[in-house]
Amino acid sequence: MQALLRISIFLIVVSGLSPAAIAQPANAAATEFVLRQNVGSNLKTLGLATARKTQTFAILVSGMGMLGAERLVSKELDYHAPQFQGQWNDNLAKAYAQNFTSEELNSLASEGRNSRYFGKLSEKQAVVGDSMQRMSAPVLTAYVSAALNSALSRMPAK
Repeated sequence: MQALLRISIFLIVVSGLSPAAIAQPANAAATEFVLRQNVGSNLKTLGLATARKTQTFAILVSGMGMLGAERLVSKELDYHAPQFQGQWNDNLAKAYAQNFTSEELNSLASEGRNSRYFGKLSEKQAVVGDSMQRMSAPVLTAYVSAALNSALSRMPAK
């Protein structure tokens, strides 16, 4: 009876660890995919698009003109990117790991467009994008805020 209890507890513990054990390789493969394929390189582009919609950007434009404001904000986005890029990439990896297996992600990381899973990548882009948006809206907001605050403090006085 005691042996049966030990086996039962062992099976419960092992089954409790299985999802994490299974997810871990997918997370590692997803991180590798994001880094090798430079998937997170859109942070600055999204940051600038988001910044342009703010009142702070409008203030910069009124003081420096559109070109001056864009140059300054772009420079500040570059400066602040290292502070936020890691979390951005981690969130991307999580979003991909939720939708792809380790095998698929390893293939996509190493073969890119030549991967037999490239079609699935295209099919899942909207789902991954929705997941990424939910996870990363606060990261994007903090990134843009940091850049705009810096830009505003550096805006030349009239």
